[in-house]
Amino acid sequence: MEAIVRRGHMYNAEIIEIAALRAVPDENGKWKDAGHFHAYVRPQDVTSIPVVTTRFTGITEADMAGAKRFPEVLQSFLEWIGEDEYYLCSWSLSDRDYFISDCRRHGLSLDWICNYNDIQKWFGRKLHLNQRSSLQNALELLQLAPEGQAHNALADTVNTFRILNAIYDRDNPVFRLEQNDCSGRLKTEVVYEEEFRNNPFAKLQGLFE
Repeated sequence: MEAIVRRGHMYNAEIIEIAALRAVPDENGKWKDAGHFHAYVRPQDVTSIPVVTTRFTGITEADMAGAKRFPEVLQSFLEWIGEDEYYLCSWSLSDRDYFISDCRRHGLSLDWICNYNDIQKWFGRKLHLNQRSSLQNALELLQLAPEGQAHNALADTVNTFRILNAIYDRDNPVFRLEQNDCSGRLKTEVVYEEEFRNNPFAKLQGLFE
């Protein structure tokens, strides 16, 4: 997704574009594209899209014509997801945190934010990287030509899906889809046990839960 982010206030960001791709298993142990969701979201805290946001995302005030507020768009998104078990996947945890922030802003349930998986983290493990990689750098490392404009929610979604398919191995535990309940917890509030297993600070985890 894309959001209006105020410098130094990430968790006050407002979502202005949501895109998703439904990925279902195929017969070759990979994933296939089973449809897209896309919608612009009319922000409530600003009267128009800031110029700096337009420069970064390409989203203009004209794109907001007919756009609905977050509660209505979220309802459409959840209807699109459906009632079957699902896993939410994105490049890093920032999208998850934007969802948490906007749900809190509008007093909406967070229960649906579950089974969340970080494709960026999987990519780093697959390539044995010492630091996280941007989506653009990941495409370059895999020699994949980017599709669409960077920082366009739908284009970034499609490119994340392409990276997932390029690195995915269903028999490798690195790529195990995790079931979890991360609703209501921003990434600064979460300690991942798997990342701290051999860390002397691991014992502190329980003090913050």
